[in-house]
Amino acid sequence: MNNSLRLTTAFLAIYAGLIAIQHGIFEILQGNHVPGGLIFNAIGPPCQPEMVWHACFPAMTLIPNLLVTGIAAVVLGTTLMLWALFFVQGCYAGWILGILSILLLLVGGGFVPVFIGVAAAVASRGLGRSSARPRLPFLTALWPWPLVLMALWLPGSWLLGYFFGAAMLSVGGLLFLVFDIGLPVLAAVSSAIDDQE
Repeated sequence: MNNSLRLTTAFLAIYAGLIAIQHGIFEILQGNHVPGGLIFNAIGPPCQPEMVWHACFPAMTLIPNLLVTGIAAVVLGTTLMLWALFFVQGCYAGWILGILSILLLLVGGGFVPVFIGVAAAVASRGLGRSSARPRLPFLTALWPWPLVLMALWLPGSWLLGYFFGAAMLSVGGLLFLVFDIGLPVLAAVSSAIDDQE
């Protein structure tokens, strides 16, 4: 029951965890330094946010040390992924996913993972429930393609950024809206409706 939704919830949480781990690795590489403020770039100098498609991975942290921040982001990102793999259908799975995602935001995991992790937490609320949802065939037909596109985008964005950096930079806002906001929401909605068909 709820196979599509379970897969989508786990995928979104794992995806969020992977992005948080990326942030953490870049923070660890900056070493034992104090971040420039509450909000900083996970990819340190010589990276210039206005010159690259990923804007040097902006993040925030309450920890006044980049090395410790990076380690915390990697540990929490890994915990989020493991929770999604093994406990996604538990009684409090959604709450744990949401809490881990918010903690990631506070320890350098980045801004995108918190949104995708919370989307996974909200989606998980439908697991194990058979409440009637609207039948929208056009949305049902979309699942699992949002997940496929996200899976391709995670490594593909780095390749495209390497070869077509200027083009990626010029459409950065649109890419953010499509891949980091739109597809996670579309995946959650289409999988919830797909389980009703």
